[in-house]
Amino acid sequence: MNRDALVGRDAALAVLERSVRRLASGRSSVLEICGHRGTGRTAVLDHAVVLARRLGATVLTAAGEGGAMTGGVVTELMSQLPREERGSAAIARLVELARTKPLLVAVDDGELFDAESRAWLEALAGRAVQAPMAVVVVADTFRPVLPGATTVPLSPLGRDGIAALATRRFGGQPDEELVEALHRRTGGRLAVLCPLLDRCDEETLRLGGGALADVVAAVTRRTVRSLPAEAAELLRVIAVCGPAFPVDLLGVLHRPRTISLGRALELLVCAGLVTDVGKPQLLPGISAARVLEGVPAEARDDLYLRAARLGHQCAVVPSEVARLLMGAPPVNESWVVPLLRAVAREVRPAEAAGCLRRALAEPVTPVVRAELVLELAVAECEIAPVAADRRLARMLLETQPPECADVRLAAADQLWGRGDAGLLRRTLSAVRSAGGDHDSVTALYWIADDAPFEMPELGVLDTAELPTACDNPDRAGIAAWLCASRGVDLTQTRSLANRALTAPATLLSSRLFACLALAAADDVAEALTGLDAVVEQARGKRLTAVVPQALLMRAKVRVMAGDLDAAAADLEEAVSTYPLRNLHPDARPIMVAADVLLSIERGHLDRAIALRASLTDDWIGFGYARTFFTFACAVLALVTGDPVEAAARADECGRWMLSRQWVNPAALPWRSVAAAALSVIGEHERAAGVCAEELELARRWGAPSTVARAHLTCAAVMGEEEHLHRAVELLAGSPFRLLRATALLDLAQAAGPGAELKEAGEIAVLCRSAPLIGRARGLGWEPGA
Repeated sequence: MNRDALVGRDAALAVLERSVRRLASGRSSVLEICGHRGTGRTAVLDHAVVLARRLGATVLTAAGEGGAMTGGVVTELMSQLPREERGSAAIARLVELARTKPLLVAVDDGELFDAESRAWLEALAGRAVQAPMAVVVVADTFRPVLPGATTVPLSPLGRDGIAALATRRFGGQPDEELVEALHRRTGGRLAVLCPLLDRCDEETLRLGGGALADVVAAVTRRTVRSLPAEAAELLRVIAVCGPAFPVDLLGVLHRPRTISLGRALELLVCAGLVTDVGKPQLLPGISAARVLEGVPAEARDDLYLRAARLGHQCAVVPSEVARLLMGAPPVNESWVVPLLRAVAREVRPAEAAGCLRRALAEPVTPVVRAELVLELAVAECEIAPVAADRRLARMLLETQPPECADVRLAAADQLWGRGDAGLLRRTLSAVRSAGGDHDSVTALYWIADDAPFEMPELGVLDTAELPTACDNPDRAGIAAWLCASRGVDLTQTRSLANRALTAPATLLSSRLFACLALAAADDVAEALTGLDAVVEQARGKRLTAVVPQALLMRAKVRVMAGDLDAAAADLEEAVSTYPLRNLHPDARPIMVAADVLLSIERGHLDRAIALRASLTDDWIGFGYARTFFTFACAVLALVTGDPVEAAARADECGRWMLSRQWVNPAALPWRSVAAAALSVIGEHERAAGVCAEELELARRWGAPSTVARAHLTCAAVMGEEEHLHRAVELLAGSPFRLLRATALLDLAQAAGPGAELKEAGEIAVLCRSAPLIGRARGLGWEPGA
């Protein structure tokens, strides 16, 4: 008897010993030892047999291998008596025998018996109460043999049991590393654990688990080599298919010849390679790669391919079929690529990239190939962003058929959304021919980095400068933003933006800039409608870098409209769906700056300060990203009482904006911040000059909110109440609710509380702006008064 198999089985042994002692005193019992193969259940049964014989009982034994023939258990048990009977006569014979001397009937591997043998055993157990008889049957956990029997469960050894067994083997307490490694690689199954400990003893691995992997590999190789050929083939099938394939499908792939599927599974379970017969899979610590060692590549490819086809035909989980396809050669079958793409949409980015690379190995049309490359680049944005950017750039640089134009534009959107303006500009400047989509693809060039300030005739882009009137909707959205930022033609800006949104433009980024242009023109409702559509389309196209950019722009417009809670939700979603670490370093400051400005509007100054501190000056990129972040820092410095810093930051914003000829105050109101800061530090003449310039540029642009903001700045710096009245007039019915509330409060403060104060308080409450609510209360407003 294997004494090692009894380690950690104290509870089971106690039940059996009590039953045997009851038997010796003339009482009956029926027990079923339940456990997976490899858990030491035969050794536990043998212990009961030895104890019963020691106490003078008659013992009859049978094993499940006898169940291969009909009624095999009866034949095996009765063959141990002088006279053999069958059926009920055999039961009567055993009951008669038990009346003369206590009888133990011990049956191993009961789950393997045929139906007749199982029915006979159940009938025998029912008669056990008529005489001193104990019936003990070993079975697995899936197919009980004796309903109503006392169950003696056997589970794989836990860490304590493994430690006790190792102590018994090595004569000393093993360290925790070895115990943990043994538990992880064997699952506590004795059929695997004992041979492994034998080898560990040979290798003198008594004090640590560092070299255990090599020992496991050696034991696995030796065990696999000792298997019959058909059992080894089945093991390879199990290794390839994993737990997703039921036993009957394993049989289809295995194609048994001389050994039945059930017998082959029994061999693998007994060898400690497979978990159980009902749902076989490799034991922990045994890898599929180890099992497939030495298999010729052609045979391995064939097995993976047959398994993938069968899994697809029999509705195995698609992710498992995709895993099998990644081990198979290209098959040129219509179901393969759609399945791989569908799985890629549901799994993590690293797994999705693997599925898409495998799909690209199949012969597909140019459009499908372009779509696969784009989907692969999108997946790589989260795991290998630099490689993803290069893949997107190659898509734009390579010549492709005209039918791939929409995919190329989506690639341009994704590359823009990632935020590497330098790479975008270099890529677009190198695009020479794009099958008719050249002008659309290269439209983004004019807002990438500092491209717009090259003279077109001296620039590197082989295309004309964006015209002020564009029939191409993809170019129209970009042109609308350039018109708005330069503040030259409000009517033309609206026309271009509407052209991009109503056509609509295929470039989502073009439509985003069109929405910003409309917001600068005070068409906030139209801008939000367009932004809603872009957010949904970007999600539908799974352009993961465009979605957060669209949410960011919608948040900025919602702040303009005073919808602060919705703006906060947009920013939170933008960061959660596409974390800052996945954005290009040059683009991260835009997200942080937007959050800083929103926090200021909501009165969360501590959060704004913390956000500002999260980025140092050497980590805030360049170009517009740096400028927008610098503007947020200027506003924060002004509201926290540092006008010198605010003036310096605002001046820095102005230098960059003026270098691009973006003079419109609606694009970024840096002059308002600069004038307010300069006024506080005593530079009144310079502050007045900035105010006058802002008012002139705002009037040239013509949008009421922009002009009103300039009037508010003039009133704050020069103290002229007429500016306040004019600002309130301009903002009557304006979608810029926070700006109107500010104008009303400024007027109430200058002219005394009146109807303006009540309206301002109501707007502040509606917008949930804590700073404005506090300011209204300070002027005497009370809610509901």
